[in-house]
Amino acid sequence: MGNCPTLCALTLQHDHDLVYNHAIVVVMKGLCMAGSKEPKTPRLDPRLAARLARKKTQLDRYRPLPVDTVRRLHDDLKIFLTYHSNAIEGNTLSLRETQMAIEYGMTVHGHPLREYLEATNHAEAYQYMTELVERDVPITLKVIRELHSLVMDKIIEDNGKFRTVPVYIRGANMTPPEAWRVESLMQEWVRWIATTGQEYEPIMRAAIAHHGFEAVHPFTDGNGRVGRLLLNLMLMRDGYPPALLLRDWRVRYILALDTANTGNYNSLINMIGQAVEAGLDRYLEVCAAMPDVAYQPLATLAASSGYSADYLGWLVRQGRLEAVKRGGRWYSTPEAIARYKAEAQQDL
Repeated sequence: MGNCPTLCALTLQHDHDLVYNHAIVVVMKGLCMAGSKEPKTPRLDPRLAARLARKKTQLDRYRPLPVDTVRRLHDDLKIFLTYHSNAIEGNTLSLRETQMAIEYGMTVHGHPLREYLEATNHAEAYQYMTELVERDVPITLKVIRELHSLVMDKIIEDNGKFRTVPVYIRGANMTPPEAWRVESLMQEWVRWIATTGQEYEPIMRAAIAHHGFEAVHPFTDGNGRVGRLLLNLMLMRDGYPPALLLRDWRVRYILALDTANTGNYNSLINMIGQAVEAGLDRYLEVCAAMPDVAYQPLATLAASSGYSADYLGWLVRQGRLEAVKRGGRWYSTPEAIARYKAEAQQDL
């Protein structure tokens, strides 16, 4: 693909005159694209936006989720998203083979070692990502490098390091920037997320940032997997479940990224919105199966009930207090404690 000096110069000279401060301006200065136009104002389909808002509100009513429910969701999605993210990149392990590799370290004849490393590495990186969410760690260059180091461990020699050589995206309508620009462009990308990017609602911001990361292509390999982990890190930090970008969406996903290269983010934003909706549906399905959303750990109820957690546990074991057991812990409700108090008063 040939250079495009006119466009590059225009981008450098007129950053602040563009319709909105989008990722192509912020992190891709000097990036040359075929057929690039002035950016269109990004737009999430109103019907999809309404569904996302409604389902996010429903999920928020269940919060805080029980610890064992969160753990189960994370464990399931760690396998599910490892399979789909790797499959998008060409990994041929099935979902079941991915699960066996992650949970038991088992391999199946006929697959190269790299595919198993991709599975176990991504699972470890996903686990690290969820820990970052729980600790409310902001996205930094250090975080980005650490995720890449985990994803590409034992696969490439320069894992965790920004590239020092040119890269090309086969079939794409643009050429990533020169290697010497990568460090400064990624600094601008991180800054955009924390500043100008905050002007956009979370799903739109995550989608625009995801395109910007993939456009810079900061590593020699593993950019897609790390980019999707960062996408989900952004979403989960804002209270959303991870986006379930599926293997079957691969062609549509690549086309959406290519379209975003021309300044039109709508296809990518709506695709990621649909992937977030799939994540919301999965979370809500699990929440609906919980015995009762009002159930709380006994230690939590002790603070407001006037009873100690040990005494509440004793009441449960004696059958005097209604409760359920989840992941080895007892849960009850304020209503159940109120009923017990009323029954105890009657017995006096």
